[in-house]
Amino acid sequence: MARMPGAVWRPVVNCHPDGVREHRGLVLHVQDGNNSPFGWFNNPASQSSSDFWVSKTGVIEQYVDTGVDYAWAQAAGNPYYASVETEGHPDEPLTPAQVDGVAKIYAWGHGEFAWPLTVVDSTSAHGLTWHGVGGTTWGGHTGCPGDLRKAQRAKIIARAAGAPTEEDPMAGITKQDIYDAVWKTDQIAGPSDAPDAATNPTWQPQSWLKDIGTRVRAIQATESAQSAAIAALAGQLGKNVDTATVVAAVEKAIAAAVVHVHVDVTGQES
Repeated sequence: MARMPGAVWRPVVNCHPDGVREHRGLVLHVQDGNNSPFGWFNNPASQSSSDFWVSKTGVIEQYVDTGVDYAWAQAAGNPYYASVETEGHPDEPLTPAQVDGVAKIYAWGHGEFAWPLTVVDSTSAHGLTWHGVGGTTWGGHTGCPGDLRKAQRAKIIARAAGAPTEEDPMAGITKQDIYDAVWKTDQIAGPSDAPDAATNPTWQPQSWLKDIGTRVRAIQATESAQSAAIAALAGQLGKNVDTATVVAAVEKAIAAAVVHVHVDVTGQES
């Protein structure tokens, strides 16, 4: 048996048990409807089935033993190609989850049957082809799966070959991309009391960090100045000095304290 791991196994009665002649690849179809076609595929009167179906959310259902039995999907093409129906309509593109789902099927077939990782527009070449290319001998559904879905086959093959999936939000994102997104994002409201608040109302995150650092250094300088003033005043207590001498001593202590804080924090002395 050839059943794909991860696919929901829903066997149907509408299949040909007389064997597959070749393993050429996979034919892409469109359901032209929504919801699982299992009930219709399992109705003998419908004479309709496919190897696989992929929902818009990426659920994969398998209906026949691919490569052993074959389904009804593409008439004369059935003994040579497996088939995959995709939920939706011809005027809708495959969802990212469907692209990834079909790619999982194709990657499995590539390993199981050596389907080549290539897009073809043929009823005989090996690869990923489409239903309508077969014309009347393949059922006359020339509009299946629709131009939008046909155009997505290259992306399906890329996924099957191991390209990042669209479900991975970090696919292809570099450290620089993350840095730019975090540290170069505008439209963050700046503080209303910033020096340039009127001309630059929105900031980048690093502007906030710079402003916070400036405010912290100012607080440190003020705190040191106040401590120095208190110490200077305390040193003058009980001394027979005039007011000018006290003021001069306090000013000298404050200046020394502010310079000390500036040197400690910035490494520069003004």
